[in-house]
Amino acid sequence: MTAVLQVVGLGSMWVVVALLLPQALGDAKRRMLWAVVLLFAIELTLYRPEVQAPLYDVINGHVVFVAVHLVSVGKGVGVLYLLLVLVQRPRFRLPVAASGVAVSAAMIAIYAAARPEPATVDTPPEIPLVYWHILAVFHTVAHLLAVGLCWHASRLVAPRAMRISLMALTGGLLLACLPWAFNLGWLLSDDTAWLAPIGPIDAVTGLCFAFGAALPLAASVRRAVRHDRAIRQLEPLWRELTSVVPDVVFEAVRPGLGTRQRRLRLYRRVVEVRDAMLALREYVTADDLRGAQEHVAAELPDEHRREAAATACWLAAAVAAKSRGDAPMVQQEDLTSAPGDDLDEEVTQLLEVAQWYRSSLVSRYRAGLPPVTASQ
Repeated sequence: MTAVLQVVGLGSMWVVVALLLPQALGDAKRRMLWAVVLLFAIELTLYRPEVQAPLYDVINGHVVFVAVHLVSVGKGVGVLYLLLVLVQRPRFRLPVAASGVAVSAAMIAIYAAARPEPATVDTPPEIPLVYWHILAVFHTVAHLLAVGLCWHASRLVAPRAMRISLMALTGGLLLACLPWAFNLGWLLSDDTAWLAPIGPIDAVTGLCFAFGAALPLAASVRRAVRHDRAIRQLEPLWRELTSVVPDVVFEAVRPGLGTRQRRLRLYRRVVEVRDAMLALREYVTADDLRGAQEHVAAELPDEHRREAAATACWLAAAVAAKSRGDAPMVQQEDLTSAPGDDLDEEVTQLLEVAQWYRSSLVSRYRAGLPPVTASQ
């Protein structure tokens, strides 16, 4: 069961690494998260016997044995380096890199001085215990430092999904520290009981890292779904407004599948609707505006919802006037509502207008407007 969980955990990490890559390319914090999970996935993969076996078959055993450990040291340095960047402590990056170089040099020197027989996947070389002591101490200390940095980083970031993700990553780093600490206990006591928990811990560690990295991915999927839904809901209003003022429509671009592309499409749609509203307000007379406000006040008791409903009504009047060929006029009043503080608030405002535009309230108001003849 433990072996299955190890494979599932490691496989989950690689799946998340692949899925998170497009987002990592455009976001520094997610790029850091992606790189940390990638480094751990590489390390855990290289420690798998089924991965090491073909390497030992084609590469010198000395090289494979030492290289796997040097990669793990590089992983420890890389994780600390990335977390230091995230918490904005750049002055500590050089000591971390120097410690990794020193540990690697010491391990290579000890191994070379021992002159062991080449290692195989089943038979490790006979080397001094100090080699293992250095490796275990380095990883124990590096992971403990990473736990503190990651927890600190989770308190600094604002997005909830990223904060929870970093907390999960903190748990994964703590779990990743334990096997090295147990290895150190085994080396100091020569009691193999220290090694028994390492397999289950490795299995849970992989799942923990995969879960932590998947949280921002899930949040991005939710945002993409929300953006697509907003684009669909704005479509009828956008289509009708741009049919009479087509100049506000931007040049078509190739659609993308990523979250950023979807957000850009939504942003373009919002700007086009706003620009159309600005152009159409010149076709609204004072009588149209007064009639829209009186119509809404008579049918809608809730004063908080009247602004959006009145906007939908005067937009219907403006579209009809533009379709009839009425001449534009200088509009003295600012008919458009104040734009939102951000895209989400702006979308919420326009979605409310779009909902009213398709309502029976606006249909009744539209029925009282002068008709648009076929010749017009």
